[in-house]
Amino acid sequence: MSLATSIHGPRPGSGAGIRETLRRIPGSVWIVVAILLSWSAEYAVYWTFEPPGVALGYELQGAASELDHALVPLPTATLTQDIRRHFREADVAVDTARHWPNVTVMLSGVSRLDCAAAVAQDRRMDGAVVIALQGYPSAETCGQRNDMTWWLMP
Repeated sequence: MSLATSIHGPRPGSGAGIRETLRRIPGSVWIVVAILLSWSAEYAVYWTFEPPGVALGYELQGAASELDHALVPLPTATLTQDIRRHFREADVAVDTARHWPNVTVMLSGVSRLDCAAAVAQDRRMDGAVVIALQGYPSAETCGQRNDMTWWLMP
C-alpha cells in the first residue's frame, strides 16, 4: 500500500511564502512602520546638516555626564574609555590621572571651521560638570589644524 501525500503551497525559493506572510500584516502596522522610517530619516538629515560647534558641544556634554553619573568617580581605564566613546570620529586623548578630579580632553586635528564655532559657542559650559576651553581667546587664533584642550571639572 502506498501513501501519497500532496502538499499544496509555494515552491521553495519562489518567494511566494514571504509575500503571503507580508500580505497578512494589517495596514495600520505598515503605516506605523512608514512613520518610524520617515522619523529616522529626518533625524539622520538633521544631524548631517547640524552646525559644527553644536555637535562638539553635545560630545563634550556627553563626556562630562560620565563624571556626573559616577557614584564615586575614580580615574579608571573604564572611565577614560567611557569619556572617549563620546567623540565619534575625533582623534582624542583623555587624561584622568594627572589633575584628578579634573579631566582633560584633547582633540587633535580640529579644523578651522570647527575651532571657530567651538570658541564662539562652547568656550565655557556651566552645569553639574563645568566644561572649559583652555587657550584660544578668539576665533582668529584658530589655524588650519588645531589641538584643543578642554577641562571637565566636576
